[in-house]
Amino acid sequence: MELSLLWSCRSWGHMNLSVPGLFSPSAVRQNAVHLTRKLKLGRTDRLDRLARRAGKLWSTVAKWHWRFARRQGYWLSKGQAQKMYCKGFDGLHSQSAQAVADSFYDSLQSWRKKRASGNYEGPRPPYKQKRYFKVQWKSGAIKLRDDGVLRLSNGRGNDPVLIDWPVGKEPKRAEIGWDGSQHELRCQYKVEENEEPKGQKKAGVDLGERHLATVYVENGENISVHGGRLRSLRRHHNRTLGNLRSKIDRKQKGSRRWKRLARAKDRQLRKIRNQIEDFLHKTATRLVKTLHETRVGTVVVGDLTGIRERIGYGDRMNQRLHQWAYSKFKHMLTCKAQLRG
Repeated sequence: MELSLLWSCRSWGHMNLSVPGLFSPSAVRQNAVHLTRKLKLGRTDRLDRLARRAGKLWSTVAKWHWRFARRQGYWLSKGQAQKMYCKGFDGLHSQSAQAVADSFYDSLQSWRKKRASGNYEGPRPPYKQKRYFKVQWKSGAIKLRDDGVLRLSNGRGNDPVLIDWPVGKEPKRAEIGWDGSQHELRCQYKVEENEEPKGQKKAGVDLGERHLATVYVENGENISVHGGRLRSLRRHHNRTLGNLRSKIDRKQKGSRRWKRLARAKDRQLRKIRNQIEDFLHKTATRLVKTLHETRVGTVVVGDLTGIRERIGYGDRMNQRLHQWAYSKFKHMLTCKAQLRG
């Protein structure tokens, strides 16, 4: 099933599809898709040390970038920062060190782009120092051994990270980050299409807030995916967040009771976010399977980029729009449709 997105597609970066009209997609064929596999690693001193090294490098890049900007009125470029602070950084692979600077300048560029829009009121630029930060590896530092162990290099003279990898394919990118309670391995690897489209029909998907997706199938019946379960989970998330915040605000910051409530807040909100993620995955899987069985060969998804900035309906409706998971759901449709050809 080919997947074309109206105007632009930025989900994975390797896709560049465009269509002149709703039901006249360009004839682009994708042979493979990158999937992400997550693996829980627990907490170890070794992984903590790696995260602290990455955090120290982030803090160094951030500190000197803003110091140059404040004292000399000069913004360091990413290449300059990598050459000055990442080259020869001990404890991390050279590509992992460069990836830390990439993350900082990606955050900086995102903030500058939003600020330039003129109507953006959001968080401040990335300036805070971090004690811990995620560690990333690119293909040059990743090797899958014959015994199924994934070897992540940390540079010459440092012991690599060795992890039993349940997937028989070597990842193209790997990342170890904190998921709220333990370290987590996230790997991207390439998989080939495992099915062929059963027909040549075209379907247009209109993403919405009340109805998660309304699908118009060429010469067929329309399909509507109700979003009531998703809205219920979001309301539960907002109520839980509001109740626990009010309790935390009444406690002395840093006290034992304050810390206990903060941990409870993180734990309960993480559970709800996982339920939302699970619902979106299952809904996208069912929808793509239905379209495949209906002999749909091409799916066109409307582009809603910037809709949050263009529309203002008051505080309550704006909150619902800002929690609208259309980008994540579109991304899931992209991957699952590509796997079906």
